[in-house]
Amino acid sequence: MYNQWFHSKDRGCSRPGCTAPGYWCEVHHVQDWASTRPTDADNLALACGADHALVGPGGWTTRKNARGDTEWIPPPHLDRGQPRVNTFHHPEKHLAGEAEAEAEAEAETEAEAEDETEAEAEGAA
Repeated sequence: MYNQWFHSKDRGCSRPGCTAPGYWCEVHHVQDWASTRPTDADNLALACGADHALVGPGGWTTRKNARGDTEWIPPPHLDRGQPRVNTFHHPEKHLAGEAEAEAEAEAETEAEAEDETEAEAEGAA
């Protein structure tokens, strides 16, 4: 049951920059199992073996954000402001971002056209 849920939710490794597909991944406890004990689906994410090994004391940490996405927080000496969430396996998130950007650009173009029309009307009066 969990396998299908993970593959539909994460689709692959949840660490930003990783392209490992879900069938190469392990189940990762976002909040360390040793400190939280219960295994809850909302506290789990997919991580490939190499990235799963990065998590631990002095290394990377993980957390869930408000949207339920797994964020990977690098240790301070590696933090360069990189993305915290992997969207590689979710192209629809990129498309949604493009659609929003297009809508904003369209709104700006319309506003500029209205300003030009108003300026022309004032100049003719």
